[in-house]
Amino acid sequence: MVDLKKRPFGRVGIIGITVVLVSLILVLVFPTKAPGIMDGFITPIIAFEFIETRQEVFQLFGPRNSPVQSEMVSRMNLGNYLDFVYMLLYSLFLAALSLKCARQAGNKIFYAGVPLSVFVLGGDFLENLQLLGITSKLQTGNFESELYYLHIFTWQKWGGIALIFVLLGPYFMSGNLYSKLIALGGFFTFILACLAFLQRSVLNEIFGLAVVIMFLMLIIYCFTYKKDDAADR
Repeated sequence: MVDLKKRPFGRVGIIGITVVLVSLILVLVFPTKAPGIMDGFITPIIAFEFIETRQEVFQLFGPRNSPVQSEMVSRMNLGNYLDFVYMLLYSLFLAALSLKCARQAGNKIFYAGVPLSVFVLGGDFLENLQLLGITSKLQTGNFESELYYLHIFTWQKWGGIALIFVLLGPYFMSGNLYSKLIALGGFFTFILACLAFLQRSVLNEIFGLAVVIMFLMLIIYCFTYKKDDAADR
């Protein structure tokens, strides 16, 4: 049993556990394969979020009115509807983590993670609307507007997450070896984000994986950091 009195980040970690649980559900819901996928991409939902052209959309979802396309649309839509819950949970986790870091360190700069978390939430919400708009217009192909805004809102979400990792870096850098690894991981993830933004490629997949690893490392930190470690975070 975790003693929350001795573990200041314990409640934040509990939110993190719900993030992990919903993540596992989303892995089962989203399609794991696609009829066609852009070069450098492996995960269909990641490819969908970073998609740029009508041709790539039709390639990803397969022939019109085919059983394969119907299944792809059904699973993508269900996953994106569940994502409305997921985005609330991981944004809450990032905001709560930022608040706790600010209070533990006595440094107000870390409070900036709270509005950044709201910024990320807004990006993810609007991103999902574009994704659902594209699947609803697959038969007509009239989703140029959704593709244009998808690029903006997708990077609002992913870029915002990377910024939060960098923002909290100084807090973790002042701690123990594991804490320093989190800080370095956040910096590395931000660099990956910049490179993926400049050149869409396999770097987008690596960046997405780096974000997942960062969340897991932060959740572990929440349950392992104790008040006794204050002098050696």
